Amino acid sequence: MSEETPIIWMRPEKPARGPAPTYSRRQIAATAIKIADEDGLEALSMRRIAAELGTGAMTLYRYLPTKEDLYAVMLDEAYGEIEHRPPTGDVREDLRVLAHSRRALLLRHKWLMAVAIGRPILGPNMARGNEKYLALVDGHGLGIDDMFAVLALVQRWVTGFVQDEISEAEGARRSGLDLVGWQRRTGPYVFQLLETGEFPYLARVIDEAEHRSPDVQFEEGLAMILDGVEARLKKNP
Repeated sequence: MSEETPIIWMRPEKPARGPAPTYSRRQIAATAIKIADEDGLEALSMRRIAAELGTGAMTLYRYLPTKEDLYAVMLDEAYGEIEHRPPTGDVREDLRVLAHSRRALLLRHKWLMAVAIGRPILGPNMARGNEKYLALVDGHGLGIDDMFAVLALVQRWVTGFVQDEISEAEGARRSGLDLVGWQRRTGPYVFQLLETGEFPYLARVIDEAEHRSPDVQFEEGLAMILDGVEARLKKNP
């Protein structure tokens, strides 16, 4: 895509003259999301989307000429699913709710992080969402840079945690072993390591760790982050 080419959101969806388009960008995006959710991003193509819509692939290129355009409308449609409640004044709870909403979104659309990597184009739903997110931390003595930093801290925790969840699920799929089965397979080697006496913390993990569920791990890690946010806000009354 040439830097002179206007991004998708600067190009009119409907022509100034002539018949109205048969499809909308949102309709194409929703169909693409359905395919990616069910069969993965690798199954996504204009030909497949066109088949789902009952038209030809060349027809859809009139609406979204490039993969960048397709990904842009998919991202924006997906992020539009998040419900934004107004700030309550309880920054901790507001950020906790936001974190859980984003985790649910990323788990629902496991392809989303791969598409969003790099420089995703800021669509209207994403821009509106950013306004809502920043409003959650506004009015607490933070400048705009620190407001962004707080949101980035929470969102990176969510993204990293979900990436681990998706990787674990993919590992189970490829190996054919669930977590318990994998532990049984690797157990003899782990105990061989323990016998050397070089790994006291690994021994503690095996003997003492509670092996909490992902939901509990997510909530407790998020609480640690929000503890830090609250401490920072108390310095900026």
